[in-house]
Amino acid sequence: MGKRDSERICYGVRWTFLLWGVLLALWVRPCEANWLGDYWSRFDRFLATFDPAGRYVRQPIEKQIPSLTFKGFYRQWSDILLTGDERVANRDKDFRFLQLQNLFEIEMHYQVSPNLEITNVDHFLYDGAYNWQDSAGLFAPRRSETLRHYHNFDRIVRELYASYRIHSLDVVLGKQQIAWGKMDGRFIDIINPMDVRESVQLEASDFEYRRIPTWMANVTYFFGANSLNLLYIPNFEQDRQAVVGSPWFSPSVPPSDTVVKANEDILEGRMNARGDIIRKRKRPSAGDWGDHEFGVRLDVSMEPLTWGLIYFYAWNDNPNNFIVKREVDEASTHLIFRPRHTRLDHFGITADYASALSQIPLVGELPVVLRVEGLWTKGVHFTDSARVASVRNGATGSGLITRDTIRAAIAIELAFPGNTSVILQPSLFYTFNWRETLGNGFGGGVGDEWNVIPVFFTERPFRFTRDRLRLSLTVSPFLSGPTKEWQGIKTKVVASYNFSQFVTGRLIYTAYSGGNRRDIYGQYDKWDNIGWEISYEF
Repeated sequence: MGKRDSERICYGVRWTFLLWGVLLALWVRPCEANWLGDYWSRFDRFLATFDPAGRYVRQPIEKQIPSLTFKGFYRQWSDILLTGDERVANRDKDFRFLQLQNLFEIEMHYQVSPNLEITNVDHFLYDGAYNWQDSAGLFAPRRSETLRHYHNFDRIVRELYASYRIHSLDVVLGKQQIAWGKMDGRFIDIINPMDVRESVQLEASDFEYRRIPTWMANVTYFFGANSLNLLYIPNFEQDRQAVVGSPWFSPSVPPSDTVVKANEDILEGRMNARGDIIRKRKRPSAGDWGDHEFGVRLDVSMEPLTWGLIYFYAWNDNPNNFIVKREVDEASTHLIFRPRHTRLDHFGITADYASALSQIPLVGELPVVLRVEGLWTKGVHFTDSARVASVRNGATGSGLITRDTIRAAIAIELAFPGNTSVILQPSLFYTFNWRETLGNGFGGGVGDEWNVIPVFFTERPFRFTRDRLRLSLTVSPFLSGPTKEWQGIKTKVVASYNFSQFVTGRLIYTAYSGGNRRDIYGQYDKWDNIGWEISYEF
C-alpha cells in the first residue's frame, strides 16, 4: 500500500469518526445540562416511541385479521464518492452518488392452521442516483429499468410461499430464498442467484436483500438433532450483474462509454467491443424436466461439532459465450456467439466447532467458534483466448474449455470481553489445470490460478452509550498467483447507532487501494466512498 493510499484511507476514517463524534457530543451526559443536551434528550425520547407505521397500520390490520402477522421496514442507502469527477479507463466517472436507494419491504404471514402458514414478502425499490444527478456515465436504465426501480412482478413480489410444519418435517412450496452458507462471501451459499449490481461493494450483510428468490419445493426432514434437506427447483434464475452505465460496472471492460451510448447493439449486449455478434441467450426451460435443478443437504450434530454435506445439480448462474459461427467480410473477421448456461455439479462440506479457551492472560475464558465451508465444482466452462483466436483464424470449436474449481474458507471467531468480536477468515479460490489464456469461471481464481483473501473483521459496542453505538473494521487483502500476486485491498469502517428499537443509523467508509487498473480492487482505486443508511422497522 502506497503513501497516497494510506493518506486516503486515513482521510475517510477521520470523516467517519468526526461525524459520529458530533453525534456522541450531543448524546453524552455532560451536555444534558445545556439547551442542546435537553433538546437531544427530548429527541431521543421521541425516537423511542416513533413507530407510526406500526401504530397506525400494522396494529389495526392485525387487530382486524387475528391470523395475520404484518411487519416491514423502510431503508435509505446512500454512497458518495470521495474522489473527483474524471474519466477512469473506459468509464465516464462524472458522478458523485454511487447510489441513492430507497427500499420499502412489507412482510406478511397468514396462519391458515396450526401447521400451515402462507408468507408474502414484497419489495419496492427506487434508486435516485440516475435521476438526481446530471451524469453522462450513468445510463444503465436504458439497458435495464430494474436498476432504477422495481417495476415487474418478479422483483416486487420477492417471496410467496406456503409452509407446512410438524415435529419432524418442514415442507415449503413457492418463491423463496435459502441461505446455506454462513461465511463472509459465497461458498456453499449457491442455491439462489444474486443481484450483484454493487460488484465489489456488495457485503454479506446485504445478501438477504440481494439474493434473487426462486420458485422451488424445499423439504426438510428432522431426525434427532440431525436433518436432511431436499430441494427441487423447476424455475431457473440467473445472476444480475452490474451493467454498463451503472456506477459499479468495471472500468477495465471496453469499449468506452461514448462508444457504448452511440451503438445500440453494444448497449443491449448484442455486440462486443470487437464487433462480434452475440445472439439471444439460451436459458433453461421450466417446462423441461431435464432443465430443472436438484439439491440435497445432510446436517449432523455431534455437540460441540456440527457438520454437513451438500450436493447441488444446477445451472451456472452466468452464461458462457459459445462460438457458433465465423463470418468473414472484406473488412474483418467476425465471430457469432450464443450465450448458454451450462450444467454444474457442486459438492460441498460445512462444519462448525464451538469451544472456549481458558486461562488466557488479560482475558480469562475466551469463547471460540471454528467454521469451515468448501465447494468443489466439476465441469466449469472457461473462455480460452487461445482457442478463440484459433477459431477466428479458421479453426473450429466453441472457444471454451472445462476445468474443475474449488472455493473454500475457514473462519476463527473470538468473543473477547466487552462484547468485542474478532473474526479471521482466510478464503481460497482455485482453478485446476489453469493456464494464462483462461478467463474467469465459477468458483475459480479471478484473473489468476488462485486467489487468497484473508479477511479480518472486528466489532465493538460502547458501554457508555448502553451498547447503542457499535464500531467495526473489515480489511480484505486480495492475493493471487502465480502471475498477479497482488490485486489490492479493501478497507471498510462502519459506525452504527441504534436510536431506538425502530430506527437505526449507519455511517460507512469504504476504500480500495493497491493493484493495477485490471485487478479486482485495483480497478476501483477511484471509487473510495462514504455512505449512510437510515432504517426504520415496524
